[in-house]
Amino acid sequence: MNPKSKGREIALSVLFAVDLGKNSVPDAFLPFKYESPVSLEYALKLVQGTLENLNDVDEKIKSLLKNWSFDRLNAVDKNILRLAIFEIENLASEDYGAIVFEAVELAKKFGDLNSGDFVNGVLRSFLRLKYGEIET
Repeated sequence: MNPKSKGREIALSVLFAVDLGKNSVPDAFLPFKYESPVSLEYALKLVQGTLENLNDVDEKIKSLLKNWSFDRLNAVDKNILRLAIFEIENLASEDYGAIVFEAVELAKKFGDLNSGDFVNGVLRSFLRLKYGEIET
């Protein structure tokens, strides 16, 4: 697994632990202390950025949900969407497809049966809006 992919997986675990378990960020990172420094650095960048921009990212997610409320999202899907949208908005230069692909793979691995399709749909809508292909 490449360092960014591993970083995304670690970041998801940390955000999940902070969101549901009410753990602190340092405590949530403890189980990963032996991972690659490059992966940990990227994960920390993702987690810190996502948490610092949480209200803005959550508002973007809410605006993309059709016939579904933000409060009904399961924690895995919600945190994958948070990570991916933050990364697309702030860290990606151009390779949005790879971010979406890896978000969908994380959803398939850690979410429920429909998580992959759901995450893909929301992120594709986000990218279409970002590039002005559809109107809100």
